[in-house]
Amino acid sequence: MENLTIKPSYVSLFSCIGPKCADSCCNDWMITFDKQSYKKTLKNKYLADVAKFALYETKDSESSWAIVNLDKNGACPFLTPQKLCNIHAKAGEKALSHTCKTYPKRDQFIGPDKYQSLYLSCPEVARIVLFDDNAFQFSANASGNKTVNPPSPEWLEKTYEYSLDLLLNSGLNWQESFLAIGLLVKTSDEVRTNKANIEQLEVRYNQLLSMSKMGMISEQFNTIPYTSLPQKHTFVAIHDALCTMHSRSTRPRFESINNAITALCNEQNDYSIEGINGIWNTEVETQLTDHSELFTKFILYSMFHNHFPMHAEHDPEQVFQQLIIDCFMIRCYLAATYAAEKQLTEENIIKCFQVYHVVRQHKPKFIERIKNILSEYGLTSLPSAISLLKTQ
Repeated sequence: MENLTIKPSYVSLFSCIGPKCADSCCNDWMITFDKQSYKKTLKNKYLADVAKFALYETKDSESSWAIVNLDKNGACPFLTPQKLCNIHAKAGEKALSHTCKTYPKRDQFIGPDKYQSLYLSCPEVARIVLFDDNAFQFSANASGNKTVNPPSPEWLEKTYEYSLDLLLNSGLNWQESFLAIGLLVKTSDEVRTNKANIEQLEVRYNQLLSMSKMGMISEQFNTIPYTSLPQKHTFVAIHDALCTMHSRSTRPRFESINNAITALCNEQNDYSIEGINGIWNTEVETQLTDHSELFTKFILYSMFHNHFPMHAEHDPEQVFQQLIIDCFMIRCYLAATYAAEKQLTEENIIKCFQVYHVVRQHKPKFIERIKNILSEYGLTSLPSAISLLKTQ
C-alpha cells in the first residue's frame, strides 16, 4: 500500500511575496548552507566576491557547513537593492541554501505518511491561515512511496482525530472546546501510560460530545473562576522570555507590540492584566465579530501542524497546556495592539500571531520555558490552565 501525502490547502495557496513581505525571512534569520550549496556559491562567477565575506564556514555537518554573515541591518548580503535574492537570480533555485529552499515549508513523517504544513512565523502564511476561507481543505493523495514505517500509536491518532472533532463539531466556542479537549487528553494520557485501555478513549470522546450538546461543558467552563494574579505572573514571565529570545526584538514590528504592552503598565510600572482583559471584553471582542473563527482557525492550524498532542519530549497534557498559553498570549497582544492603535486591522492581527511564532516555532528553549512557567505558577491542573482563558 502506498504512503499518503496529507496537505491542507493553505500549503497550495502560499506563494512567497518577496520584497512585499512585512517581515522578510531574508533578515535576522540564521541561514545555513549545506556543503554542496556553499561550494557552488563560492565558485559562481557572479556570486564569488560577495560569498567570500558573506559566508562563514562552521563545518558542523554536511548539511550545516556554513552560515550567512548578515549585514549591520540584519539583512542577507546576497539581497539586491530591490530586496530580491541574487543567488536565486544568478544561479537558480538549486543553488539556494537548505534554509532558503525550504522555509516556510514543513514536512514531517508520522507513521508511514507525510504531513505538509507551513510555519506561521511567515506573515503571508499567517494571512492565508487566518483569513483565507479556503485555507483548510484537506487532501490525502498517494505519495508514490511504499516505505515501511511503523504506524503512529493508536492513542495518538485517536486523540488527534477526536480533538479536532471536539473543536469543530461540538457546538462549543473555542474557549469551551478547550475544556472538552483537556478532559479528553487526560484520558489519552492514561491510555498512553497503560493506566486505561484504548477503548476508554472512544468512550470518553462520546461522553464529551453528549456533555457538550447537553450544555454541561459550558456549565463547567463557567464555574472555573477568573483569577488575575496567575495571569499577570504568567504573562510577564512569557513576554519577558519572548523579548529575550526574539531575533528581531529591536525591529519596529516587534517593538510596536512591546510598546503597546508597555503603555498599559500601571502606576507601579507593572503589566496590567486587568487592563488588557478589560480592553478585550469591552472593545476587542466586538471588533472581532467579523472574524469570529479567528482562534478556531489558529487552534485547527496548530493541531494539524504539530499533530496534536504529539511531542518528542512533553506529555500530552503539557502540549495541551502550551496551546492554551499560545492563545492566552496572542489574546493579550491583540488587546494591547487595539489599545495602542484604536483598531485591529487585518495586518495588526497577522502581526500579533506571526511575531509571537517567530520564537514559538523556532526556539526550543522558549517551549521549555513555557513548560517551566506553567509549573512555577501552579497552572498544570486542567482548571488552572483553563482559567487563563477567562477574562472576567
